[in-house]
Amino acid sequence: MQVRDWPQFRVRMPSHLLEQLKSDAQDGYRSLNSEVVMILEKHFSAKEKAPGLSPNRPDASHAE
Repeated sequence: MQVRDWPQFRVRMPSHLLEQLKSDAQDGYRSLNSEVVMILEKHFSAKEKAPGLSPNRPDASHAE
């Protein structure tokens, strides 16, 4: 599958996170998109390797 065939979506985030992403992407000579994909790949790879984590574990998006 070519990159142009990848689905697209928009995401809202606090401006301070966007600035951190931009800075890290620039430091790593990556596009903003590549930076986000890299972070997500690392997250899911680590999640697969982590022992004992429940798939139904609450995260910050469910905080009250």
